[in-house]
Amino acid sequence: MSRNSIGFANELATLDERVVTLPTGTTTLDPAKHANRLLQMSTADAAYTINLPRTTGSGDIYRFLSTIARTSGSIVINAVSSPTSNKFVGRVLNFGSGNVLNSFASTTNDIFTLNITTTGGALAGDYLEIQDVAVDTWRVVRGIVYSSGAHATSFSG
Repeated sequence: MSRNSIGFANELATLDERVVTLPTGTTTLDPAKHANRLLQMSTADAAYTINLPRTTGSGDIYRFLSTIARTSGSIVINAVSSPTSNKFVGRVLNFGSGNVLNSFASTTNDIFTLNITTTGGALAGDYLEIQDVAVDTWRVVRGIVYSSGAHATSFSG
């Protein structure tokens, strides 16, 4: 079966339907357009601010991939939503020079930031996968980031 064929239930038919390249600047995600797709960031020298939709327990998954080594501008993923805040629950692995690995956890934070240095974003391949598991809760399924300098958590807020 080719990559462009339809054969599995709920399988998206083409690469364009499976991968969305996010624009620089601010993007508010729409579940119909962004859920269950790979969301790639491929500009080295610009900031991204990504606002997540309100969690409902839908089971939708959002996969974020930085496809290029970044030179300036942070990547910020906001789970903040009115009237209350969504939160990230889970762990992110932070790899750095000298084969150093740290694991950072969140149970109450609602902002995820890659600042190109201590919190990640330094190399192509930074990846965050989150799932809408309950009202007000994003589960961190997988998070792998590459940092330079001293390691710090990507979670805040």
